[in-house]
Amino acid sequence: MNTLKIIHTVYGDASGGRWQAMLNTFDALASKGYEGILVFGDENRKLKSEYYPKFLLNSSGFYDLFAAVKLALWLRNYRPDVVIAHSGRAVYLFKNAIFLARIKCSVIAMNHSHNVKRTVRADGFIHITPYVAQCVAEAAEKKGIDLTKKPQAIISNLIHLPDEQPSFSNRLGQPVILGVMTRLVEYKGTHLAIAAVEQLKQKGYQVKLLIAGEGEQKESLIQQVKDLKLENEIVFLGWVGGKDKIKFYKEIDIALVPTMNDTQPLAILDAFAWGKPVVASDHISVQQIIRQGENGLMARCGDAQDLSEKLANLITGPIKRSNLVASAYRDVLDHYEFNKVADKLDNFICSLF
Repeated sequence: MNTLKIIHTVYGDASGGRWQAMLNTFDALASKGYEGILVFGDENRKLKSEYYPKFLLNSSGFYDLFAAVKLALWLRNYRPDVVIAHSGRAVYLFKNAIFLARIKCSVIAMNHSHNVKRTVRADGFIHITPYVAQCVAEAAEKKGIDLTKKPQAIISNLIHLPDEQPSFSNRLGQPVILGVMTRLVEYKGTHLAIAAVEQLKQKGYQVKLLIAGEGEQKESLIQQVKDLKLENEIVFLGWVGGKDKIKFYKEIDIALVPTMNDTQPLAILDAFAWGKPVVASDHISVQQIIRQGENGLMARCGDAQDLSEKLANLITGPIKRSNLVASAYRDVLDHYEFNKVADKLDNFICSLF
């Protein structure tokens, strides 16, 4: 059998975790011997892609006929076997272009948000969580689409295990180092983490919060820290990657993920892989990963007081921390690490033929 060609594509702003998820999917399938190429437009040109084969094509929206025609001409020459589309616009563009090109090729939607209505035109689905699968089923039902005729699989986003084995140390620093790694936008809830630090300080806990990330909320977060007089307790690190990301996870004692709107918070999986206990919100996206009291703790979404109470519970509970970390790391090995996810993706692609 000839090597299968897979197009990995996204249209619309992919500057969050969506872009990295697409690259991870590319890498996972490449490790199984599939040929791959990225297809995207100018809005994502500045994102990391230098080591990947690519075809750049601009598209102005869901109904850009000119882009569909241009893509159809390219598709006739490239002859892909499968398209994995990581956004609704990508689904529309490729479905239209494949129709115009008169070639046989499945478009598989891989949704990274709960707004899935634009993707139900796809020929099949990779759902990154069970809740995403539920959202697709509900959207399809509203449009009268029979999903039983379309191949589907629930396959999580993947993470890479650290090169070195986590220490799994149960000793906390003095002060206790808390860490948030996220885009600094309101729905990620970093302001709740800052408020929780103030409450812990008032209760006599010695804590320090490291905030890794950039975003439009940064200035207001800095002002919040000043207003609460927490300059000695909170440090803004900016965007971190590479060695700085390794240093971040080695330094922190507890990871915070107080998100108020997400699909699958990869910061939780990263913390699991580094052997760090996690306190997160109970947003539906978090519930797809964390089992309360088994592999992490969840505070009520949007509730800084509950977040601080869960943190206090973890700070004063060494046995609880050990149990959570051990369970979370087993989850990573069983469900989320690169090779496990690559196997699932490979099985799904093979099932299409």
